[in-house]
Amino acid sequence: MVEAAETADRAISDPRPRTNDKTMAVTLIAAHGLEHLYAHSFPVLVTAIYGDLGLVPFQAGVLSAVRQLTAGVTSIGSGFFVDIFRHRSGQVLAFSMATIGLGYFLVSIAPSYLFILFALFIASAGSALWHPPALGLLSERFPRRRGWYISLHRSTGNIGDLIGPLVAGLLLGGFSLHWILGGGWTVDPLSWRWIMGGGTPMLIVLSITVLILLWNVTGDRPGPVNLRNKLGTQLTSLRRAFDGTGMWSIFTVSAVRGMGDRSYIFFLPLYLREELDKSFLSIAVHVALVAAPGIISGPILGALSDRVGRKLIIVLLMAVAIILPITTVLGGAGLWMTLSVGIFGVFHSSVNSLTQAAAIDEAEGQGLDATFMGLMWGSNAFFGAGAAIAVGWLVGAYGWPAAFYCASALFFLGTLAAMLMPSSRSRHPGSIGAMA
Repeated sequence: MVEAAETADRAISDPRPRTNDKTMAVTLIAAHGLEHLYAHSFPVLVTAIYGDLGLVPFQAGVLSAVRQLTAGVTSIGSGFFVDIFRHRSGQVLAFSMATIGLGYFLVSIAPSYLFILFALFIASAGSALWHPPALGLLSERFPRRRGWYISLHRSTGNIGDLIGPLVAGLLLGGFSLHWILGGGWTVDPLSWRWIMGGGTPMLIVLSITVLILLWNVTGDRPGPVNLRNKLGTQLTSLRRAFDGTGMWSIFTVSAVRGMGDRSYIFFLPLYLREELDKSFLSIAVHVALVAAPGIISGPILGALSDRVGRKLIIVLLMAVAIILPITTVLGGAGLWMTLSVGIFGVFHSSVNSLTQAAAIDEAEGQGLDATFMGLMWGSNAFFGAGAAIAVGWLVGAYGWPAAFYCASALFFLGTLAAMLMPSSRSRHPGSIGAMA
């Protein structure tokens, strides 16, 4: 039996020509941006869904919670199995894109609130399937610049987060191009249903492209796998990675940050619409402001963390975040509110990228890259879902500003947890961290 298992392992690890590093990185990073362009128009579209279906804040929180819970379960499960069936990473990534397209198409034709929840379950599962194999591959191929590549992957997501909401806001509100073309060409407002379903063909094409380019991304030759033994080995390695390390503090920071982000980002568009009576275009601009600065700041902070370590930067980012939700509310409907949103965007996605890199630093060389990406995304999702429901209830009881005060309190707790993190950098031989 042992010999059979060893034979299976040799069959799986037997190398064959694999997708080169450049093609793999460009495909993963670019596809991530296109996926975000579509999926992250949802915070703007939910303002139209909210009014169209006559929802209350608690129901809006449940919409977010369903997305988060589904993502959590999917991320944890997929992380384990992607590390076991590493040679199928390309197929998993392609399936992820196709599932996102299907899910949001079902949202677009949903006849009721309950059907939307079911459709979001499918779409969110697709999104969650992407991150464990994608981030695991980048971390494995580029250990010397792990922080940079993970942050770059997040940065292209920010590009999608910037463009998607703007397009959704323009289409929801309608717009005219006479000032560009010198004519009177006008686009009438579109229903949120048409906008949600319109991106499905793009994601299907993207799925096929990913499947072709990353079919043999690892170079491993498929063979029989003793799933029971493999899973047991994974669990043993996972337990060892948590014993005697700072992994718990890293996961705590990531989870609390996710709760704060969920309280701020998901409820920001609804606050602008329901409390400040902003237009769809204005809402889209503010949602885009959360994403735009991170396009540049994310890779810079990631590269810096490769040199000076993750902890110092994470503590500083968490501390700055404590103030910004409060100034968002105190700024009213004016410039200070907009400025607070933009400054929040400089830092908000960087903490997640850096905690992901820190977790891989602690578990370096154990073959758990995708597992830890899945666990971290899953942990964030579970805690984020709880925050969405709780904050939705608080908003219903105390008003929309309650969401932002909750976010500030969570960021304060996250700052305290960040101070307990280990000062980590990659220990890979020849890496920047190892040479320092």
